[in-house]
Amino acid sequence: MQKFKFYILIITFLSSLTTISFSHDGATGIVKERMEKFKASKSIMRQINKSFDNKDFSTIKKGASKLKKWGLEMKNYFPEGSDIKPSEANEKIWLEPESFKIAIDKFTQASIELLKVSDEQDLDNTIAAFRKVAGTCKGCHKQFRN
Repeated sequence: MQKFKFYILIITFLSSLTTISFSHDGATGIVKERMEKFKASKSIMRQINKSFDNKDFSTIKKGASKLKKWGLEMKNYFPEGSDIKPSEANEKIWLEPESFKIAIDKFTQASIELLKVSDEQDLDNTIAAFRKVAGTCKGCHKQFRN
């Protein structure tokens, strides 16, 4: 039952990102770069998820490191005025910058925790840390994405 719930969470998370793949048409500049970064993070999340089946902690660690790097640079991809179509960024990002910063920090910290836990090579703890990362993505999208 626990594994079933995990897969439902991952499917829900990944399905919330599917529009990213189709929304790049017409994007330019920082908006396009930002969309590409989110597309890459979606791919990393999928790779990590697949790595649980064969306990590939090396891939999990590499992915977590990339997610951490993205978290540390993410705020730079949301300059004022970059909410133009085809961007799906919600205006709350700029109206509530401190809340947005907190959401990014939660993602970054969860990614750092996943990186640390993957060193221990304990599958259950690593899956729990991954769920936390996925939860921060979902929470941020719910609040700050159209």
